[in-house]
Amino acid sequence: MEQTVFRGGTEGLTVEQVVRDYDYSMAARHFHDTYELYYLLEGQRYYFIDRQTYLVKAGDVVFIKPNQIHKTSTAGNPCHNRILFQISGKLMDPFLRGCGMETMDEVYGEDALIVSVPERGRREIDGLMAQIQRELGDRPKQYLTGVKLKLASLFLALSRYEKKSCFQKETQTAQTWKHQKVYEVADYLLRHPCSQESLEELAKRFFVSRSYLSRIFREVTGFSVNEYKNVNRIKKSQQLLARSDYSVTEISELTGFENLTYYERVFKKYVGMTPLKYRKAGCSRPETQESSPGWSGSTGEESRR
Repeated sequence: MEQTVFRGGTEGLTVEQVVRDYDYSMAARHFHDTYELYYLLEGQRYYFIDRQTYLVKAGDVVFIKPNQIHKTSTAGNPCHNRILFQISGKLMDPFLRGCGMETMDEVYGEDALIVSVPERGRREIDGLMAQIQRELGDRPKQYLTGVKLKLASLFLALSRYEKKSCFQKETQTAQTWKHQKVYEVADYLLRHPCSQESLEELAKRFFVSRSYLSRIFREVTGFSVNEYKNVNRIKKSQQLLARSDYSVTEISELTGFENLTYYERVFKKYVGMTPLKYRKAGCSRPETQESSPGWSGSTGEESRR
């Protein structure tokens, strides 16, 4: 059974609380250009981020930056209760700066951030999230200001709990053989983005069969091995377009694409425009591209996690 406890939002923000008691794993590939906040109130889940799978438990808050690959799946008892926020930087950054706080990018940091809220602090976090839901549900006068104030308070509280968080990435990584094998392959692909190895060659490198690697990689990440490889090549090429004077042709070669035509086709699939247009646009995607079939995941899966 799946029960939607709350679903609401406004421009630049969606909030959803869902309770599930069945074996649910997010099936689709997933990444998007909003900031995600995932709070697990009850149960436990596997949470794949970039290359590693973490075991997330009740009281844990997961911060996902724009365009980070991520996917949740069942860990033990399938029953869980979670609240999911999708937040636009354009909504919160001016407000946070006006309060003298860090921007969303600074709040979320460089790497996967997971904060374990201690038992004594959960009432505060639960209360702030409930207040945000009430503001969005009732929409009283100046509700948007109320939402922003409570989001800012939420970020402030979580930043304080982060300093004394008991979440240990080293000990809370998923320890199953399947998750560790996918980590090895994903880590290798991230460190060798220009690798031209076939799926068969990768499988031999990591001592598994081709079919098994294909199956577990998609189960854990939501991507095929080739899709995962291409996504990270495109991310690298975006950095080069933004920070270097290399030509588009040179960048396609530096990021391991077999030819310029294929690079441009894959880039447009995931970013919504050609590499040249991306560079000319100042290396930031226009607002109209936020739900294009690429960085947004193209499946409407924000609420299916």
